[in-house]
Amino acid sequence: MRSGIERSSLRAGVELANLDELSLKFVVYNHLLGNDRQAVVQLPGERECRFGRWYYGEGNREVQGLDHFREIERPHTAVHEQGQAALQAFNADALEVALGHLGRMEEANLEVMRIVTAVIEQYECAASAAAA
Repeated sequence: MRSGIERSSLRAGVELANLDELSLKFVVYNHLLGNDRQAVVQLPGERECRFGRWYYGEGNREVQGLDHFREIERPHTAVHEQGQAALQAFNADALEVALGHLGRMEEANLEVMRIVTAVIEQYECAASAAAA
C-alpha cells in the first residue's frame, strides 16, 4: 500500500508542476494575443517555477537517481528561454521570430513531458519490483 501511495504522490507532484508550466506558456500566449506590447513580462527562471522546484528539490530523491531524470533539465530550461525570447521578439515587432520561439518552446515542453513519462514509468517499475 505504501508504494501505491508513493507512486500516486509522485504523479500528483509532477502533474501539479506541469500545470505550472502550462500557466507559464499561457502567459506567453496571452501576451502575444493581447494588444499591450508595452507591458514588460518576465517569466520565472527554470529554478523558480514549480516544475523547477520539483526538479531541483530535496523531496524527490528516489527519482533523481533514475536514468532519464537528468535529461529533463535541458528541455525544461529551453521552455523558459524560448518563452522569454518569444516575448522579447514580439515586443520588438518581430512576429515571425516570436513564432519560431513559440514553436521551440512547445517542442521543448513536449520533450520534458516525454522524459517525465519515462521517469515515472521507470520509478513505478522499480517500485513494483521492490514490492514483489
